[in-house]
Amino acid sequence: MKKGFSLVEIIIILFIISIGLLGVLSLIIQNIQSQGYNKNNLVAYQLAQEGVELIRMVRDSNWRRGIDYDFGLTNGIFFMDYKDDLPHLSSGVTGEFILHQGPDGFYYHGGTATSSGFSRQITLKRENANTLKVVVNVSWQERGRDSYYDLQTILYNWK
Repeated sequence: MKKGFSLVEIIIILFIISIGLLGVLSLIIQNIQSQGYNKNNLVAYQLAQEGVELIRMVRDSNWRRGIDYDFGLTNGIFFMDYKDDLPHLSSGVTGEFILHQGPDGFYYHGGTATSSGFSRQITLKRENANTLKVVVNVSWQERGRDSYYDLQTILYNWK
């Protein structure tokens, strides 16, 4: 009598192996999706931090010029990028918050470069005579869903 595997045993083994491969494949797909989300979330964080730093730069520049710390920083919703000296008050025009990424890798508003998919809006609110609340909202779409990253800080007139 010859010893070997029957057809039923081979089919069962192939079924078990295919179930294991499906599990591994689903983990790989989930990892790729998480990688994309994490990348966008990191970019959004950096864009939000840049928004806070741009407003901080205006405050510090005002001090260096010897004028009030909040010159050009009134209550309202603004947009600003690294090329601006002061934030621009929103006029309500659709798309004014959209950031474009140039060939140099920098993000800015307007221009002819392709949209980066990210939008940034900066909200300024005077808390009192010596504090200014800065809220930066970065939004983007990922797989048909809206995603948001919000960052806020308080700037003080400590000088």
